Amino acid sequence: MTIGSLKSLGSLDPKAVYGLGRQEQVKPGFAQKLQQAIDEVDSLQTRRDTMVEDMVAGGPTEVHDVMIAARESQLAFELLLETRNKLLESYQEVMRMQV
Repeated sequence: MTIGSLKSLGSLDPKAVYGLGRQEQVKPGFAQKLQQAIDEVDSLQTRRDTMVEDMVAGGPTEVHDVMIAARESQLAFELLLETRNKLLESYQEVMRMQV
């Protein structure tokens, strides 16, 4: 009996079980994810600044849209700041470990 006939009977494909013939997916690392988060916060702050400048210049910008953008960028920045603080605390804790 061949492996092909076992597969046709409804059992598992050995190649799929052991991961043979499959391409490994490259997942983004921590540094890439962190850089992506920083870029997103930067874009939110840039959007907020642009909206504020448009409103001050008399452009067709609604006040509530500007306030929502400002609050959104503030929350994103605070989250990034807390993430940085936790990373620093973790690093300091690792440095205090006895070897």
